[in-house]
Amino acid sequence: MARSAPALDEDIDYLPLKDEDKAKLRGKTFFFVRTKMVNLDGVNFADILPPTLTATTRSGGWPGALLGGARVDVTGCDSVSAAPKDFSAAGAVFEQCQLYFGVSSDPIASLAYTEQPYERAASRALTWRR
Repeated sequence: MARSAPALDEDIDYLPLKDEDKAKLRGKTFFFVRTKMVNLDGVNFADILPPTLTATTRSGGWPGALLGGARVDVTGCDSVSAAPKDFSAAGAVFEQCQLYFGVSSDPIASLAYTEQPYERAASRALTWRR
């Protein structure tokens, strides 16, 4: 579901954050959530956005995430905000990685897709659990 790795100082230094925010990330764990989309029909899905998945930790909380839409690339997780221009042929594959952070003792335990036709209510979301 989500792979994790210690947050490396060189990766934290590269992030588009203020120094005081970078300091808060030191000693944390990065969690990488990967999505893989396959174009089955050959429809032109160029520039389509990947699905937004809501992560929940084992304790029932939410891991941290960097907001603002900036591209975030760290060791083991290159973020891509939209499908490439060639994601229009049958069989084309688009992979994306979403970066979260937290502590290793409270890892991501579930991911939920809450967009239509599903709902934000936990009982109606499409949820994957560890």
